Amino acid sequence: MKLANIGGGWAGISIKDAPSFTDYNKTTMDAFSSAFADWDGKLTMMTEPGRALISRAGWVQTHVINISQPSSNTDLSTNPSRVYLSAGTHHGLKEGSKISFEWHTCHPPGTTGPCVLYGPTCDSDDIILGKDANGNEKIYGPAAYGPSYCTSFNGVRPPKVIYVNYEQSMIDR
Repeated sequence: MKLANIGGGWAGISIKDAPSFTDYNKTTMDAFSSAFADWDGKLTMMTEPGRALISRAGWVQTHVINISQPSSNTDLSTNPSRVYLSAGTHHGLKEGSKISFEWHTCHPPGTTGPCVLYGPTCDSDDIILGKDANGNEKIYGPAAYGPSYCTSFNGVRPPKVIYVNYEQSMIDR
């Protein structure tokens, strides 16, 4: 054997407590070196770190298109407001309910509250974030696979992708 493919699965920084790429690499290399310390000959390790390299490479900018408030006598902890965004699970945020992205808003602190984030398609699968969304509108870190999840489901077009090259300004796709 000359090549060991250890696969991928390195968490990206969109997961708040993820180790740095350097820490992942050191841990992986130490384990690999230890496991194959007595190996006769040169052994090359191959891996696909994916998110660990590119998850912070992009933002999704979206806006609120509708807010559904529960009735005034409803317990907000069990039935929070429903906030519908212009991008959802069919528009690059497929992993929104599984990955802890950084959410940012232009609203001042204290003016937002618990809510459930939905995408625009009215599909039962288009729930982006459960009860702790806090009305935010910019998502930092979905770049790893976000654009590959985009569709025109229910006639809602996916977000426009803009590539930024600091030497050549912006490039639209």
